[in-house]
Amino acid sequence: MPAPLRVVLWNANGLLNHKLELQTFLDRHKIDIALISETHFTSRTVFKIPHYTVYHTIHPDNTAHGGAAIILRSSLRHYELLRHQSEAIQAATVRLDIRPCPLTISAVYCPPRHVIHTDDYITFFQSLGSRFLRGGDWNAKHTAWGARLITPKGRILLAAISNYNCQFFSTGGPTYWPTDPHKLRDLLDFLAMAYRAGGGGDKTIHF
Repeated sequence: MPAPLRVVLWNANGLLNHKLELQTFLDRHKIDIALISETHFTSRTVFKIPHYTVYHTIHPDNTAHGGAAIILRSSLRHYELLRHQSEAIQAATVRLDIRPCPLTISAVYCPPRHVIHTDDYITFFQSLGSRFLRGGDWNAKHTAWGARLITPKGRILLAAISNYNCQFFSTGGPTYWPTDPHKLRDLLDFLAMAYRAGGGGDKTIHF
């Protein structure tokens, strides 16, 4: 039976400042894939971790904010897919060579101030094929995945997930701890998964 994949999801709020912390976590917990949002990388950023391969997408204005990265164990057979780079959505994506059906895995960051329509989300999902795991900071709140309240963006994202027949997974606990004492903790980071094509021999995903 194939060994399970261990996947972690994290909003780094500036990944360069946390490189050693991340490296220690990946090694200690034997993580296969890390989906990172808010990397704050630019086109000049160089980021490497021993035994892992890093793919990242920057904010289109090429300044140190936003962005997403996927960091995966170099022994995993994979190839990078087209990056999604817009002001509303930044995503880094790879396709894993898992038999009998490949699996697309993507790290995503959606800045809070941009409006994204249901069709935009669905087009985004369609670019990943029929089997994918996509996770990150969506900046969309809905009680369905554990947020404190429902925002218009959260309602739109839930509609897109439902229309595309995806599942979502979250811890149910806060993923956002504001430094401003007047703001409340909330859940902004979670996974969306589509699993339409099947067959035996697939890896189990643990996160």
